[in-house]
Amino acid sequence: MERLRHVARAGASGPVDAAIVVAETVEALARLRPEPAELVNVCRQLVQRHPACGPLWWLGAHLLSGGIERLRDLGSAIDAERTELHLAAALPDGATVVTIGCPDIAARGLARRGDVRVLAVDAGAAATALVRLLDRAEVAVDVVDPAALVPAVRAAELVLVEATACSAAGALTQMGGGVLVAAARAAGTPVWLVAGRGTRLPGGLFDAAASLAVPCDEPWLGSVELVPFDAFDPARDKVAGPDGVVLLGATAAFTAECPFTPELVPPHP
Repeated sequence: MERLRHVARAGASGPVDAAIVVAETVEALARLRPEPAELVNVCRQLVQRHPACGPLWWLGAHLLSGGIERLRDLGSAIDAERTELHLAAALPDGATVVTIGCPDIAARGLARRGDVRVLAVDAGAAATALVRLLDRAEVAVDVVDPAALVPAVRAAELVLVEATACSAAGALTQMGGGVLVAAARAAGTPVWLVAGRGTRLPGGLFDAAASLAVPCDEPWLGSVELVPFDAFDPARDKVAGPDGVVLLGATAAFTAECPFTPELVPPHP
């Protein structure tokens, strides 16, 4: 139980690495082996503490619908994440790519390519970790002040924005993702939404995640923002996921990876 409390407290000041949080949750639940009623409470508490972490909702939905016996298989599915590989393979040769902050999966995909140039918009000084990773991988990277975001987008062939959760309604991204998408739309620069394993949720779970993660009265105070689907160009923009890279407007782009489980949604206060 103490390990679960540690997972719940992790990342209280900002976005978390979903793969790490899910792995820690799987290990903690494997030791605890909660009964069904207790499992509901545990899963609810975890998504309440990390509402923007789509893979936690994905994990909870599968556990509540299929039972604790599925735990190890679900953990293995996260470990076998291939989104970064598909992203790296699909990036245009020699492209200039704009990112914002430090997107976990996109960063690993970019690090696999030595022939791209990355313009890293430094939102809230979060790009430091990305620059360090890309420097070690010998990938060309330049830090971009947020005030110079628009010129950077115009100079790029591609914009990468990472979703922490998404559905056909839109995506939760790191704060600043919406501005980046809007700038790309205005400049005619394609956007690829990076959506790793477990981020594509059914509409009911995504709505719950968004309502918990983005403060209604003061949305700018959160660490993530909701970027609606209509902010993208479905005929040009793409989604990079665990099964490949597809047009954002394709049927498979936002196919839910888990069932809708109403018991996972915390009751309204």
